[in-house]
Amino acid sequence: MDTTPFAPDTVSQCGPTWLDLEYIKKIIQRYTNNQLVEIKSFKVSSATAKGENYLSALYMLDVRYKNNVDDESETWERSFMLKTRLENELVEQLEEHLDVFVREAQYYTAISDEIDKLLGADVSIFGPKTVYVDERIIVMENLKLRGYSIGDVKQGLNESQCLLVLRKLGKFHAVSMVLYGKNPDIFRFHLPGNISDHPSPMHMIYKACVKTTIEYCNATEDLKKFVPKLEVFGQSIIAKLINVYSRNLNDRYHVLNHGDVWVNNLMFHAHEPDVLFIDFQEGFYGSPGIDLNYLIFTSLQADVFQCHFDDLVLAYHQSLCDTLVELNYQHRIPTLDDVKKEIYSKGFHGLATATCLLPILINENTELADPENFVLETDEAIQNRRKIFYNQNFGDRLKIFLKFFEDFGIL
Repeated sequence: MDTTPFAPDTVSQCGPTWLDLEYIKKIIQRYTNNQLVEIKSFKVSSATAKGENYLSALYMLDVRYKNNVDDESETWERSFMLKTRLENELVEQLEEHLDVFVREAQYYTAISDEIDKLLGADVSIFGPKTVYVDERIIVMENLKLRGYSIGDVKQGLNESQCLLVLRKLGKFHAVSMVLYGKNPDIFRFHLPGNISDHPSPMHMIYKACVKTTIEYCNATEDLKKFVPKLEVFGQSIIAKLINVYSRNLNDRYHVLNHGDVWVNNLMFHAHEPDVLFIDFQEGFYGSPGIDLNYLIFTSLQADVFQCHFDDLVLAYHQSLCDTLVELNYQHRIPTLDDVKKEIYSKGFHGLATATCLLPILINENTELADPENFVLETDEAIQNRRKIFYNQNFGDRLKIFLKFFEDFGIL
């Protein structure tokens, strides 16, 4: 039994107004297979701090209830994670463009079930189990109760953590390849690109952020030399990202990308060598170079990137191949060279991630973490962006990353 403390017979919440007692009853009815007798109390509290999540709202639900199955005197206590749409005009535009809620709901209601059937797993090996899903909310198990926790954003991932993540990612990608061969229709919501030529706030975010990074580099002695090439990149950043999200014959293989695989969406077990993914809202079926670039340029500690890059790619490839063989995959199995070519061919995604998104993800000025600060061109928004981007941690990583991009002809 979970042991979350409650005041007796109370109802409290900090979430949306519609998340009331009747809504909680629907959720627990589903969880108990329609055996709910009474909700004794529930509490909804915020599960994230400002700046930790931009496209949705996360809450924790603690609930006490009675059901028909057990002793009538028994009161059960359970804790769940809730994800709802954010009530913000800019975020609503982003959500509408990306269909993030629809993608994630499809993953939890269809794709994850097929994964479990394929692997014969009683417990999901890639992410949390879902309890309830509708057009407003996704209710999931609380992974903290299974001993999982998120890593340190400021520190980044060490070598052993990276190996765990890359092996799990290789398995995830391989399973998606097998499932796509069996039933491609379950990935129908994951086929549109995350960036397209349709005007979107994402275009504005990338353009504003790469401009701020160029300013920062111009003001930093060790980074000035990259400015001319960054300016060229900035002029074509949207076109290059559209190309990243296009599936074409030059791609060596396609997978279901998690789409947002970085430190804050990885939960490591406290006592076992295991990691789970959370936040499947930006999934995309296309080149694995998308996931690999995003992970590499948001989450690796500098020495891991510099000294163990090849080892990590090898670990990913070995896991990918082992899983495909185990599941009797009937098509060509990607080579190690294929994996590397996907990383480099989608390297503009890594460059855009490193120059536009990384400073937002490692932002130390959380009070400035409003989406408008990365879109608007007002004096206030520009100054706030500078406060976020003029970050020594960001600058130290840029020195390493920009040299890499230059060496491989990406920059």
